[in-house]
Amino acid sequence: AALRGEIKSVLKWIDANHTEDRANATTSVERFSSPILFLATMGNQLMLMTLLLQLGADADLKNSKGYTTIELLLMFETGDKSWRGKLLLSWGASFIRD
Repeated sequence: AALRGEIKSVLKWIDANHTEDRANATTSVERFSSPILFLATMGNQLMLMTLLLQLGADADLKNSKGYTTIELLLMFETGDKSWRGKLLLSWGASFIRD
């Protein structure tokens, strides 16, 4: 749903359980434990990205391979990345390794 930008479905799922940090939920290990923010980013879902960040999604959360959403955006995504990259940077994303 996040990849396809189904905002209502994602927000309903997040709101269904307030004891879990669903804004920072990740996919299965088979899919490299990718954060939900990454799925919205790769789906070019700027509005959903914004909502996830406002709900507390960590812009620097790493997948199981140690990559952040902005690193994956810069490495693998084709086309215009500027708005998504700017949004992530404005919420504290970094792509300089320690």
